Amino acid sequence: METTCRNDNRVQDAVIGILLVLFGTVMLLQHLDVFYLEDLGIRSVWHLWPLIFVVVGISKFFGITHLQQIGGGVWWIFLGAWLYVSIYHVYDLSFRETWPAMLVAVGVSMLWESYWKHHRRSLKENGHE
Repeated sequence: METTCRNDNRVQDAVIGILLVLFGTVMLLQHLDVFYLEDLGIRSVWHLWPLIFVVVGISKFFGITHLQQIGGGVWWIFLGAWLYVSIYHVYDLSFRETWPAMLVAVGVSMLWESYWKHHRRSLKENGHE
């Protein structure tokens, strides 16, 4: 089990490392005036900073061994998407309109954890774990 966790962390670290290298390379090329994101319709790389949370969330999906572990990745993806929508007023939404979504997300997270704690306990009691 310990070997599996170490392998999961390695995959996760590799994905995050690759994405950081790509992000850093694009930033460097833009600052050296070799590459212009504006030509692609992107105002700047900094405009995309909330999507770093989405990338972290996606990387959490690599190497998961139990359905229970999906919650962490989903939470990071939600956080990044919520920040992006609220900061950049996607569909004219701001923090003023979207803050209740955070309450819903926390509630769903609590329900998810509660379900899996009960499920694990049931498996142990029935001798399946």
